Amino acid sequence: MTTFNSLIIGGVISILPFVANSAELEAVLLGEFSNNSIDVTQMKPMAVLDLLTQNSQQDLTFTFQEMSMTRGWMEMPKLENACMYNKVKTPAREEMGYFSQYPITLYPPLRLIVRSEDAKHYSTDFDISSIQASQQMRYALAKNRSYGVLDAQIANKKQLLFFRDGPNSVEKLLEMLSLNRIDGFIEYADTVNAYISEHRVGYEIKSIPIKGVSKPSPGYMVCSKTDYGLQLINAIDKAMSQASFQQALISIHQEFASVEDKSLLGDELIMIFEHSN
Repeated sequence: MTTFNSLIIGGVISILPFVANSAELEAVLLGEFSNNSIDVTQMKPMAVLDLLTQNSQQDLTFTFQEMSMTRGWMEMPKLENACMYNKVKTPAREEMGYFSQYPITLYPPLRLIVRSEDAKHYSTDFDISSIQASQQMRYALAKNRSYGVLDAQIANKKQLLFFRDGPNSVEKLLEMLSLNRIDGFIEYADTVNAYISEHRVGYEIKSIPIKGVSKPSPGYMVCSKTDYGLQLINAIDKAMSQASFQQALISIHQEFASVEDKSLLGDELIMIFEHSN
């Protein structure tokens, strides 16, 4: 089960003592939380965490500590038992924490989100490398977030991009788009559509394919690079290797995805699980 029992004292994170029983493992999950999402993930994350505890061979529990994604990466090395959810795996990040063997989330390819009336300006796809100052187009991203295969292109154009820091990135970037403060932002279309549907936002957007991005994007669990963090990630890996967990995770992804993406996500997850088993 998931429980809330972490504290903040004087601005410093204080984690309650571990239970003495060595079979029990407690992970402190760092991130931005709402009723239906963790960070940018709206793919039933709380249900997935419950699946992990149900399929774990140990007494695995999760507590939660609210903070921005940026601060999460700063705080995780300071904690013995911290974990984060739905993180892109990069060599630099693997120096900071232990990543799960399997992805905890799989999203359709990233898209450029634009106002519906502006979609006509993009005949085929959006090429980040073609952005020029003379275009006077304002494109935004979330600060300190990895965009996978796009990271190198983003780094080359960072002077021409706007990076927004802080929580609720989808909400804030949508608001900026509606107010004509930006011309587009990079995000998963299903995440944006889920937010619009849940919050009944009366605003029409279009998603534009991005050049060089054709495969689903995996997000992993990552835990502190400590002995305890290794125990946590090993327990998570064992839970995710169970057929019951894998079948349920595939169902959650297919339920969340749009019609055109259901088979894409399901087939990719099946391939990942079969290749690793």
